[in-house]
Amino acid sequence: MSARHATPAELLRHAERALDAAQRAGAPLADACLESSHAFTVRVLGGRIETLQQSGALGLGLRVVVNDAVGFCSGTDLSPAGIDDLAHRAVALARHSTPDPANGAPTIAEAGDEASLALDILDPGAIELPVERKIDMAIELERIALSVDPRIRRSDGSAVSSSGGAFAIANSHGLARAWEGSSVSAWVVALAEDEGRQQTGVYGMSKRHLADFESMESIGREAARRAIARLGGRAVPTARVPVVMSPEIAAAWIAEMYDAFTGEAVTKQSSWLTGKLGEAIASSLVTIVDDGTLVRGMGSSPYDCEGLRTRRNVLVDAGRCAMFAYDYYNARRAKTAPTGNGVRGFASTPGTGYHNLFIAAGESTPEAILKSVDRGFYLDDQGSFGFNAVTGDYSYQAQGFWIEKGEKIHPVEGVTVAGRSLDMLKAVAAVGNDLEFRSSVASPTLLISEMTVGG
Repeated sequence: MSARHATPAELLRHAERALDAAQRAGAPLADACLESSHAFTVRVLGGRIETLQQSGALGLGLRVVVNDAVGFCSGTDLSPAGIDDLAHRAVALARHSTPDPANGAPTIAEAGDEASLALDILDPGAIELPVERKIDMAIELERIALSVDPRIRRSDGSAVSSSGGAFAIANSHGLARAWEGSSVSAWVVALAEDEGRQQTGVYGMSKRHLADFESMESIGREAARRAIARLGGRAVPTARVPVVMSPEIAAAWIAEMYDAFTGEAVTKQSSWLTGKLGEAIASSLVTIVDDGTLVRGMGSSPYDCEGLRTRRNVLVDAGRCAMFAYDYYNARRAKTAPTGNGVRGFASTPGTGYHNLFIAAGESTPEAILKSVDRGFYLDDQGSFGFNAVTGDYSYQAQGFWIEKGEKIHPVEGVTVAGRSLDMLKAVAAVGNDLEFRSSVASPTLLISEMTVGG
């Protein structure tokens, strides 16, 4: 065990012991998932440290297949006795479970060759960032946000965190793969007040490498700018108007939509995209991608959590529904190939998820998109959840700015923005060239030609 987290080689040694224990317990097929992580977060409020939180984990998830039935157990006791106990309990569970011929684990041939891409997802400097430096960064971040304008009376806190971890997956087919990565995050919430009314501005980011971070100065100022810009917000009459989605709101929308692109939802007919493979479901300007191979991507990894090579998956290609995403089990159920989208932690069985999900950049500048709107709404914040994963219906409490003749003329609050995702995708009239990753989901600015904005 290193001072930071267990190394990939150490995790693979534990995996080998777990597979041996599973075989001795009577499982002809098993996979062992191991995870090790170490994280530290400092939160500052009012110029003082509010919390210092350190966390770490080292755990094993053992899944066995006996006569097509699965048994799964997880734990943190990696002693020989602990691993043996886990194996016996997993096999006992499998013998009382319902058989399913789709249960299994990928072979080396199915998983693909070992990854050769240098994804650069580990920054030792991020993992080893001194506690004192993280504290200084968080204090500085809040101080800058508070200093921008007298109307920024206080903050709702700032935080800086760093983490590192390793992941390993191995199975009885001889597949054994492991990797490690890092992350560093910072955010601040500025609160602006004018004439007794308060508005919030939030800004932050997560990156693999410290070198890719914006300065605390720019992060703090952006949070303050957002809070001040929203002062004086008011409702507008209900109307059907063009809506400009800010990159953050558009990214949140595609994250909500992702479940509809999973093979599991399509197979269960709980997706609003069931039966639409190969059809035009969006404007030709829209291309939606999930890419696990982006260099320094927050969601990048050489393999998925079942050991398959990650890849670039184009879900929507110039408006056409091009593919669905599958983990290994759901691909077997659908009699198709997995897409490298297996996700899991050591305490869970595999499911389907994304890596780096984004709408590909277009050719329009955000300024040109705004100028093209004669009368409409710029949406840059949303409230309580309002997305129906089965139907794709979209309805959120919203904040933003009213647009007249290509200009934001006043802030807006107390409205709801609503539409159906299929209609919204087809109504995308412009895609910005401002794609930027500040997490594992991103989008450029989008112009949707018509939505309901309700006052």
